[in-house]
Amino acid sequence: MLLLQHATSALPRRVLALVLALMTLSGVLAAAPQNRELEISSTIRREGDKTPVALFEELGALKSSQAFGVLERSLGQVKSATKYRAIFRAMRHFLPDEELGEKAIRLTLRYAKGRDEVEAPQAATALASFGPAATEALLELAEEGKLPGARASALRGLQAEILERGTLDLLDLVLESWITPRSGTQAQACAIISSFRELDALKQMAKYVGAKKGSYQMRQTILLAMGSHPFGTSPVLDEGVEQVLYRGVQSKDPRLRYYALDAMATRGGTESLPAVTRLTKDRDPAVRRLALLVVLRGTSNAKGAMGLSRASDPVSRQAAAIFLAESSAPGALEALHALLEDEDSSVRAEAIRQVGRRREVASILPLIECLSRENGRLRGDAHFVLTMMTGMDLGFRVGSWRSFWRDKGDGFQMPTLEEARKIAAELAANQSEEGMSAVSFYGLTVISNSFALVVDTSGSMTAKVKDGKTRLDIAKEQINGVIKRIRDGALFNIIPFSDNAFPMEEVLIEMDDSLREDSMLFVEGLRAGGGTNAYEGLAAAFEDEFVDTIYLLTDGVPNGDPVAIREEVARWNSVRGIRIHCISIGAASSFLKGIAEDSGGEYTEVK
Repeated sequence: MLLLQHATSALPRRVLALVLALMTLSGVLAAAPQNRELEISSTIRREGDKTPVALFEELGALKSSQAFGVLERSLGQVKSATKYRAIFRAMRHFLPDEELGEKAIRLTLRYAKGRDEVEAPQAATALASFGPAATEALLELAEEGKLPGARASALRGLQAEILERGTLDLLDLVLESWITPRSGTQAQACAIISSFRELDALKQMAKYVGAKKGSYQMRQTILLAMGSHPFGTSPVLDEGVEQVLYRGVQSKDPRLRYYALDAMATRGGTESLPAVTRLTKDRDPAVRRLALLVVLRGTSNAKGAMGLSRASDPVSRQAAAIFLAESSAPGALEALHALLEDEDSSVRAEAIRQVGRRREVASILPLIECLSRENGRLRGDAHFVLTMMTGMDLGFRVGSWRSFWRDKGDGFQMPTLEEARKIAAELAANQSEEGMSAVSFYGLTVISNSFALVVDTSGSMTAKVKDGKTRLDIAKEQINGVIKRIRDGALFNIIPFSDNAFPMEEVLIEMDDSLREDSMLFVEGLRAGGGTNAYEGLAAAFEDEFVDTIYLLTDGVPNGDPVAIREEVARWNSVRGIRIHCISIGAASSFLKGIAEDSGGEYTEVK
């Protein structure tokens, strides 16, 4: 100090004042971070769960040992999931520091492994986002975590490690702890399961599929993943996959039998034909159809398919249509054309699809005649396939199509699929025909004569969106617009759903003046409240054997697992062939978009 006084005594007063000011400011700046940490600490002690989330993030950004200590202490000063999430998320800022990074990981792991249902999930989610530095901690959490959700979250951060190492112990972790979507998407789960190709791993999967204690979700995922291994890739892989799928077709759950058969149909072969053949008599129609298809493909039996095309069971005739479209055997195409005149509408719908899939010039005239016989949705299907095969859109006028074929049929060159798609893109604006009412529901043309409106009436439909009207008010206006314009004789039903489904009628009924009036009174009485049980709404529509088109309207995420609901609807629809158009209110919906795509329907979003 004496030296400082001696050194400064010779300085001019102005210079001395400036030096002292800079020294004072430097001291303030040096103390500022520590003072800020103490200030935030005081706020957290005082405010607890009312502390702004941004303050926890600010502590992390300071990256000091004092800031880490404040964050650690704050874990005992808050109670809400939101604040725990913010605290554990802020720990990521310390990861670049060797000492503090390790402390942050161990602290977060300690909470993630615990039993607290508020703290553990937030800690586990944060730990899964810490990257490679947390790999060992995530493995420990996946093995030792007390809560299933926390162990499942650990797998989200371990996906790259599992794919790289591919050891049996990691497969064990996936089988026992994976939960979609907490661990990742189902597509990611299938990719991980598919990466295990060793025989021991496949035997482990087979054992899991056959065990009673395994989760349905994981057994389904295993069976779906087996479809990614083409039959004949290698003897070892085929042996292991066959063991897995054999356990699947032996399952008592028809859904698992279906997914095992679907994998067999996708990969193109099986050595379990005796077991599959037994399923051709299964009580579940979706299982029965796939079993027939696997047997036909496994035996390359075109003659058998032609015989099956005349079977009494419509499901058998559907399977025959699919196989005949794939077969180059003499008479296969003619047998497929004959199914365009089948007495069952679901068989005719399948035949139209398969004729379009095969794309033969010889099918154009049978399709024109099909167009002349059909009405409603199947007429629209025939028209679409004709357009995709000819690259022309002559509407629904059968005479115009016949004239075109008389003039152009000889030597006709079918356009490429890409060329035809350009024409098909314009169909939406030209789907109405003379004599058919211009009926639409949220802009989607209604051309079916046998359809159901499946409408969300959950509590969120009370949200106001336009001119003081609620989402349900606008939905009622749209439904009434359909009721007013639909022609007499069309089959129609309204199926509102919230916690459950509440159909207006048990089955589709024929529209007339009396039903028109009753339907509008029913719509007027609709009230919003409860959850979003879209599954029950769709199930009620599928129970009616005459429904060929569904318009599904909802403004929220459905109750339950959206991926599982979509897959179950696709399983039902493998036999029915119902076209499902989806309207999402308020936001984009991958769930609704997927259901529409699966069924060949349209998807639209409205505010």
